[in-house]
Amino acid sequence: MTIMGKLTPLVISVAGSSGAGKTTLIEKLLRELSQRKYAVAAVKHCPHGFGLDIEGKDSWRFAEAGARGIFLTSPRRIGLIKDTEQAFTLKSIAERYFYDLDVVLGEGFSEDKEVGKIVVFRKEVSDYVPTLQNDILALVSDFEIETEKPVFKPDDASGISDLIEQLLVQQSPMKNSVTLNINKKPVPLNEFVQTVFKNVILGLIATLRREDKELREIEIEIYSFKEVKRDE
Repeated sequence: MTIMGKLTPLVISVAGSSGAGKTTLIEKLLRELSQRKYAVAAVKHCPHGFGLDIEGKDSWRFAEAGARGIFLTSPRRIGLIKDTEQAFTLKSIAERYFYDLDVVLGEGFSEDKEVGKIVVFRKEVSDYVPTLQNDILALVSDFEIETEKPVFKPDDASGISDLIEQLLVQQSPMKNSVTLNINKKPVPLNEFVQTVFKNVILGLIATLRREDKELREIEIEIYSFKEVKRDE
């Protein structure tokens, strides 16, 4: 069995100074991309820590009792709280937890060189435009900026989403595909079966420790031998 195609989501950091409008922009993009039937996720970088539990609730009591990991589950949602000794990159978070989605938008992660960035500027907060690096995909600003990079207005969620769609096509020129051969003969698989195979295998791989950081192709070979009874 071989799985080929885009096996990781498109990961984009929305960076900018505090108060520039990063959260507001991500909210608009999440709504726009969801309306376009994309599966999207948001990741927020909190360099000074964060509080997720409500004092007195069970998860808070578990943490106060010394739990280093807490998993919350309901019929439609799950939540994970876990102590960690290392800071995860946005790309590693996307590959580990959101591998089956289309787009992951990260708020912050300005120092993360592994992902492209949309930088938000707001005249009252950050009107200084530094030298733009190669990892800058586009700018979002409420004032005029002269640059070769694409520049969007803060309320142009549609235009920014069009850019994200273009990046998706560039990242994944071919549709996700799963091929199954039994005894060297191809077995036709409809889209639903391909999706089931892909999600199950990717879910298992996500639990493994791997040296490679990006999945491009997965090949699985299963050999089955039937014991032949000999006449005595």
